Amino acid sequence: MTYRKIAQLAGVSLSTVSKALSGSSEISLETAERIRRIAEENNVQRPKYHRNRSNPRVAILIPEIVSMYYSQLGTEIINELRRYNIEPFIYICGFNGERFCNIIDTICEEQSADGIISLSENDYFHSTSVPIVGFIISSLYPHFNSVGLDIQTGIFNALEYLCSLGHRKIGFISEKNTDAKLNVFKNASSQLGIKISDDFIYISRKRFAEIGCEAAEYYMKLPELPTALIAAYDEIALGAIRTFTNNGFNIPSDISVIGINDNSDSLLSNIKLTTIRTHGEEIITRGTKLLLEQIKNPDRRIIQHISIKCELIIRDTAAKAKES
Repeated sequence: MTYRKIAQLAGVSLSTVSKALSGSSEISLETAERIRRIAEENNVQRPKYHRNRSNPRVAILIPEIVSMYYSQLGTEIINELRRYNIEPFIYICGFNGERFCNIIDTICEEQSADGIISLSENDYFHSTSVPIVGFIISSLYPHFNSVGLDIQTGIFNALEYLCSLGHRKIGFISEKNTDAKLNVFKNASSQLGIKISDDFIYISRKRFAEIGCEAAEYYMKLPELPTALIAAYDEIALGAIRTFTNNGFNIPSDISVIGINDNSDSLLSNIKLTTIRTHGEEIITRGTKLLLEQIKNPDRRIIQHISIKCELIIRDTAAKAKES
């Protein structure tokens, strides 16, 4: 039987079950006894792990390690935690909300960690006895603390910059896991009075640079090309640039391209990529401190959402729009 089932039978929250079975003094004796009785009747063992706030255990939930973005973030988080003599352990949760929640349930039930760092774009809707800090996009985590990037301002600034260069035919290249960025692009375009053609939005089932290659092939078949493109992340942008240039297009005089993340490859291509820098190091530093503060002060109930502004890095892949 899971802690969630015990919570349902006892008529309490999952967090209350976790606290009662770990011997927390926050739960009334009557409630704790009722929970323990249900657990004993169903042969549920109390967790063996005991909290150690001076040398805590931290779990990192990461969607994948195959992408440069997540692998770099994951590595930087591990290095930051090691500065505090913490050796974290990692769960690969994919882009699946149910799997994400099941992993957190298991961690809370087994009391196997003192804190959780989440890089997943999923929210966890239950209160927990284990502190959670969400990274990446702070607005995605209304139910627990987060330090994330202000992607709204980043994409808005990129669109505003393209408008200043005379672009009005602007497209967005996305994939199944970047819907949040696509929605931000649409909202920002509306705020700026830019009418976006459905033909200029390309959503792929593929991943990474292959998306950009596929998208460029698609755009080149349109009766009218967009004059500028924003890609959901840098690998997509670089793939599109490669395919356009291989087919005789000049970047940026024929078409401007902007990426997101400012990863290391942005400066390695023949033409340096204009991109939205997401300041991952700052997010990691602040988020790690926030989690460790929570672990040391478990009675703290304030939820904080810290948002780090993105920065448009202007390089060589955006220029004035061609006159029609």
